[in-house]
Amino acid sequence: MKNYKSFLGVSLLCISIFIENSFLQAQTLEKTDSLYSVDVVKEWPAIESRTALYSKYLFDADSVAIAKMYAEDGSVGCSKGAEILSFAGKWIRNSIKNDTRHVTFKTVALTKDGELLIETGTAEGRNDKGELKYTFKYLVVWKQENGTWKLYRDIGL
Repeated sequence: MKNYKSFLGVSLLCISIFIENSFLQAQTLEKTDSLYSVDVVKEWPAIESRTALYSKYLFDADSVAIAKMYAEDGSVGCSKGAEILSFAGKWIRNSIKNDTRHVTFKTVALTKDGELLIETGTAEGRNDKGELKYTFKYLVVWKQENGTWKLYRDIGL
């Protein structure tokens, strides 16, 4: 029961962050809004480029390239370090098996917290015929390493 309450608490926190960012989405998309610094506006294309690269690596079944997109101390869900490579490999195998290799990510909101960028977005998985197979929302915290934005925290919602 205690683990369930902890899981529920973390889930509610993630959902509240997503809702808050969704509420601010309209302001985020307006690139002249004073609520967001010019840095966020400048980095938006870089983040979209990184998510497009992630999609390409999923389609190409390149789990090593996906794992390299994560910061040295990054995590996806509860997976860290070498477990990220395993996570990516499992996702790729499942997408091939289920004919959902075409995954696209769409940034909905992007905010800055110190040196980190926080992205909320939506993703779609489609089959080879272009039919929608699944959708989900995600929350990603990006961190720069050696001048490149890397996935620091990656959570599917």
